[in-house]
Amino acid sequence: MKTLFVTLITAMILSSCGRPSKDLATVEIGMTKTEVTSIVGEPVKKNVVNETEIWDYPDSNRTVVFRKDTVYAIMTSARARVDSMEAWMDTTGTKVKKGLGKIGDKLEKAGDKIHDKVDGDSTVGE
Repeated sequence: MKTLFVTLITAMILSSCGRPSKDLATVEIGMTKTEVTSIVGEPVKKNVVNETEIWDYPDSNRTVVFRKDTVYAIMTSARARVDSMEAWMDTTGTKVKKGLGKIGDKLEKAGDKIHDKVDGDSTVGE
């Protein structure tokens, strides 16, 4: 088992040595497609949706999103995107709960005022 693990690690290291380094860390928002291609080469996969183009670089765990001809966003691995979305949802959920709590408090106060008003009005005629 240990030998298999060492063999796999060695194979991964050797296979990565022959590939040119794609330095996606130097790609910035606002760059053109030509600039990105000159830095990191052609993507493994391209998807086009209307004016948005998504370039996938799985070896670097990066996805570059273009709007028209310029970089709009740079996303890291799928797991990082999911983690980021989960954190956003948690934060948003907390904010929503807090907001709903405030609304609940306001409704309770309004209900108390209405109750007091109704009680006050019903005792006036007695």
